[in-house]
Amino acid sequence: MPRRSLFTLLLLALAVPAAAQDAVFSQFYAAPLRLNPALVGIGSAPRLSLNYRAQHTAYPSAFTTMAAAYEQPIEGTNSSFGVRLLSDRQLEGVYQNTEAAIVYGYDVQFNRDLHARIGLAAGILSTALDFQRLTFGDVLDPVVGANGATMEALASASKTSADLGVGVVLYGKQYYGGVSFEHLNRPDESLIELNDNLYAGRPQRMTITGGAQFDVKRYSNPRRPSYITPNFLYTSQAQFRQLNLGTYFGYGPLAIGGWYRHAFGNADGFIAAVAFRQDVLKVGFSYDAVVSQLRTVPGGLGATFEVSLTIDMAGSRELQRKRNADRYNDCFGMFR
Repeated sequence: MPRRSLFTLLLLALAVPAAAQDAVFSQFYAAPLRLNPALVGIGSAPRLSLNYRAQHTAYPSAFTTMAAAYEQPIEGTNSSFGVRLLSDRQLEGVYQNTEAAIVYGYDVQFNRDLHARIGLAAGILSTALDFQRLTFGDVLDPVVGANGATMEALASASKTSADLGVGVVLYGKQYYGGVSFEHLNRPDESLIELNDNLYAGRPQRMTITGGAQFDVKRYSNPRRPSYITPNFLYTSQAQFRQLNLGTYFGYGPLAIGGWYRHAFGNADGFIAAVAFRQDVLKVGFSYDAVVSQLRTVPGGLGATFEVSLTIDMAGSRELQRKRNADRYNDCFGMFR
């Protein structure tokens, strides 16, 4: 049996019966609907976001994640709506998760400076397995290798369940903070018959974010805004916890950022990111540098990187004046 098949089967045995874990983008600010449904429609115009993440690319079984989202505020109201999609491929595409949801957000104004955004997400979570590409132990012969058909059986090769999420964000002129909960109903994604006491669906994921935005007045002007935004992200799902701490600096069309990512069980890595904006288009690139013991694995892990593309109509010249006048949203500069 090839080593790749052994490795694939081992990971499958661990991943399918156990609770799966959501993908977390290093450029979390470039995928706001994935971060918190309350962030839907934070701009003043329609926006399309595309994200691609390749993790540990030296391994063919590594994760490849793609996401897309469309959002827009409803003019003349405090409401916004959006659609978010995600595809997460593992084990060379043998195991794949797909998510799709409609997102609704509502803005509540307490006073001139203090607002709250409430977001709801409702959609589906689909899990699929290419059973034909697996090799099981019962077909292995010590002389000829794989021979015959396996006696193993799955309850199904795919499963689709309803998936719900909710979030809230509080923000003022400079500060913001929010919390979101995904998979409130613990959607069933199991492909193996298990006792109900052993599997309770995809674990709920809690995400807490916060930060501030400070204008660097010495270098800032309406045509070339300059700001610095320290921020953090904390997420928890089942036994997994992650904390990102860092800063994002923007000057005119260019922005750079750096974060330290800690997984509590170990010091995980450093993230470096750069983004460039021209009119309605924004392109970002990030690289994750591993600092944990994983960096010593034979052959190396390979690069982990992300690419993001945002088309934000609020960047058009026709809407620049409205956007600049929308002062209470200044703290969301990093997310736009």
